[in-house]
Amino acid sequence: MKLSTQLILFILLAGLFASCAGVRHLEDGEKWLFKQEVKGIDKASESEVLDLITLKPNVRFPILGPVGAALYEKGEDNFDTAKLNSKKSKALLKIDHKIAKRDSAGKSTDKLQLKRQRVTDRYDAKLENGNFRMKTGSPLSVYDSLTVEAIRERINSYLINVEGFRSSSVTVEKTEKNRKVFLTYLINEGPRNFIDSLIVRTGDEKITSLLQQNQRSSFLDQGAYYDRRNIDKERGRIDVLLKNNGYFGFNKRYIEFQVLEDPPKTDLWMSTIINKPIDKDFHQSYRLDSIFVNTNGNSPILSSDDYYGIKYNFGTFNYSAKALDARLRFKPGDLYNQRNIENTQRQLLNMDLFRFVNINIDTMRVPGKLVTNLFTAPLQKYQLTQEAGVNVTEGPPGPFYNLTFKNRNIFKGSEIFTLTGFVGIDGVSTASDQRNTFRSVRYGGNTSLVFPRFLTPFNSRNLNKSTFNPRTRVSLGYSFVDRESEYVRRNLNGVLSYSWQNLDNTKNFTFNLADVSLIDTDIVTDSEFNKLLEGLLLQGNTLAFSFNQSFVSSSSFNASYNFDYGNSERPSTFIRFFVETGGTIYDLVGRGLLENNELENYQFYKVQFDYRRHIPLEGKKAVALRLNTGIADPYSGNNALPYEKYFFTGGSSSNRAWNPRRLGPGTSFPYLLDDTGENVLENGELVPNRTGADSYLFEQPGEVLLELNAEYRAKISGLFDWAFFIDAGNIWRLRENETPAAGEVVRVSPGAKFELDDFYNEIAIGAGIGLRLDLSFLVFRLDVGHKIKDPRFPKGERWQRLFTRPNQTIYNIGVGYAF
Repeated sequence: MKLSTQLILFILLAGLFASCAGVRHLEDGEKWLFKQEVKGIDKASESEVLDLITLKPNVRFPILGPVGAALYEKGEDNFDTAKLNSKKSKALLKIDHKIAKRDSAGKSTDKLQLKRQRVTDRYDAKLENGNFRMKTGSPLSVYDSLTVEAIRERINSYLINVEGFRSSSVTVEKTEKNRKVFLTYLINEGPRNFIDSLIVRTGDEKITSLLQQNQRSSFLDQGAYYDRRNIDKERGRIDVLLKNNGYFGFNKRYIEFQVLEDPPKTDLWMSTIINKPIDKDFHQSYRLDSIFVNTNGNSPILSSDDYYGIKYNFGTFNYSAKALDARLRFKPGDLYNQRNIENTQRQLLNMDLFRFVNINIDTMRVPGKLVTNLFTAPLQKYQLTQEAGVNVTEGPPGPFYNLTFKNRNIFKGSEIFTLTGFVGIDGVSTASDQRNTFRSVRYGGNTSLVFPRFLTPFNSRNLNKSTFNPRTRVSLGYSFVDRESEYVRRNLNGVLSYSWQNLDNTKNFTFNLADVSLIDTDIVTDSEFNKLLEGLLLQGNTLAFSFNQSFVSSSSFNASYNFDYGNSERPSTFIRFFVETGGTIYDLVGRGLLENNELENYQFYKVQFDYRRHIPLEGKKAVALRLNTGIADPYSGNNALPYEKYFFTGGSSSNRAWNPRRLGPGTSFPYLLDDTGENVLENGELVPNRTGADSYLFEQPGEVLLELNAEYRAKISGLFDWAFFIDAGNIWRLRENETPAAGEVVRVSPGAKFELDDFYNEIAIGAGIGLRLDLSFLVFRLDVGHKIKDPRFPKGERWQRLFTRPNQTIYNIGVGYAF
């Protein structure tokens, strides 16, 4: 039998198996909902309509059929509820005996009662959710005519009452074949009602004027289609608007919307009505009078302070009124503003000093004005926390342990002192050979002092009050890394930084005014890593300078904008911008001290831009996109960067068809070396080593970065998702590799330099599929990437035939999404 005939026969049999896979799990009289579609949606929200359809077909995969349903049914067959209920009864009976015994002895049973409740909840959860297969899979979609009719009515009600299609109709077409049901929801929208006129009635000139001034932000527009969701949004908008403009005590119940229509006409007359309070002829607008800040909790007041008209009462802990003032968003004489009240609560809680923050408004003490009482209670002054776990990197997992001591309000200025120690052992690939892994030991400590405001040489009160969650952080840390077969690296680091956010916490900013490091590296002299650095240096690659004893200073600014990134209902965006300049202090103070101590120093600038877009699709599917690009230019005499400042690409969060940090630079590739480390020659020419097992041995640092990623994500069943991805990009150097002197080993080819007119031809492309285990709080990820275009090859040979070359497929394990 010919191969093509065998393939056709296999596909036919697989299709038959997949189509019958669900039917065999049916009980007598049941039918399987095999396929379902919705037709006729034009102007209505398709996603909203689809969400109303609660009975959905099982997800089916080619050849395998409904995997989720098969898992669930298999799990249900092995799920013995009687046995589980018996275990539950025995466990509760045992606890009840203990409760009765302690009760008869007159002892407390509170702990046993809590234990009984925990045991009950645990068994109830098992009975409700089933075993692992049932939680991983999904029940078989069994056709139910009553459920389908309820869905039809729900869709029609939604179209009429929410979207304004007053003449809409919904019908359902059903066909059956071999106990499989095919459904089609046919929607006839009809004409849609629109808002012909808008009227506002308040009976209060001040409120009317306020609404008119803010009309541009209204969700109701004349000429727009009727949408009940916009009415709900408008009610919320007016409620917030009035509460932020002095109207304490106002609520949504005072807001009424009247809609008049004249069927069969489609125009509507809509009135927005603000009703008066029952006990007054108008809504009272309030201003703040006295403000009291009480930080003593249940303790007696031991001291007080007046600062800018606000009374601060302290208990056991005496906080800085100046620091607390920077967090308040209101003052005496202000109009009541609910947003400022809520933001003040958030600001104070963000200080990590208080267990709670409650704000009480008193309307009775001063007629027509509000007396504000702010109550807090301190967190414990000293806190010791520890964390232990396992790191999973490129090699075998390794343990780690962190210990943190925290002292709150250490100098009575509301600052927080933190002392952290850490130790860990990692299994990592060597920088010179990814096939080899070894033990990397790291330990160190860090001490920091965080002030809940900006510390500046000038008066910064207005600056503090105009930003959200301002902080000044001073830190000093030491780290030790022993990569036993390559180098030992010690780093003493000090940082002075400022950070702040916007009110919605969608924008975060960090400015490192000074980031200074003293680095000492001892390289293993006879290691392959040292030979690599020496060989690269002969070709003009200055990477070796990054491992000299060095002094690194820089200033940087980081801004991130998170517009609800990852939202499952609507498109969302994440943007990060980073800029850093290093060594500018040398222009002011010179390099004499560094040169006398033989310390390498660096001058550079670095810019990076990271853009991500998440686009949800129907049926729990999504598309995620990413652009990550940057440049780091060393402009000092050594033309080198500190090793940590280089760009790298490849790996589980980058281009997944290449191993971590192994892609690039440019079109450069290694030459084949013999066992003695000398170049292999054929016909007097160097032999390229583009695909051999040792062709991706070395980490590849670069100074120009470009990464493009696209990923399609979809649900398999239960806890499991899958993804298809395409990754593209590369890194480049700003200077070309030089040819070493005659007789020296040539390790890498030219082609590393970034050329503006040709870089797009040097972009590496990989594609693959991935499996995700989504535990809601944590995502485990397995991605299989395959090289599609490899820039190491000459032009015309870069596009790769699938599964034809060594090292073309790469497996990546990660935690969390790639981007």
